[in-house]
Amino acid sequence: MLYTAALSVYEKAERKMKSYYIMPDLGNDAVVPDKSDLNQYSNEAMSWEGLKVSYLAKLMKPEAEEWMKRVSFEAVGEDVALISDEEDVKNCYRLLLAVMMMNMFSGQTELSYAGELQ
Repeated sequence: MLYTAALSVYEKAERKMKSYYIMPDLGNDAVVPDKSDLNQYSNEAMSWEGLKVSYLAKLMKPEAEEWMKRVSFEAVGEDVALISDEEDVKNCYRLLLAVMMMNMFSGQTELSYAGELQ
């Protein structure tokens, strides 16, 4: 089962699951938005739509697709959380990643997205 969570929520969760930190420099850079895009977005030099377009383009690269496929298959047999430090669920790239994974791999696997951890 695939979940998403803000870092602050995940740290308080009592439930144990495999976690992937979707933040710069934590080992999952194939599916992390570019630092420059994140900085521009946080400084309001880039809109949410601009960040979204740039990020979705990055997720179409082969290395991102390989990462998403591997993690999607893992999430069929165990609980997996995609974690970012973004508190705003409405404009959060971890949700874009989860949706992309569902769109790309739910037909090939029994991948299910359970939503945002509360």
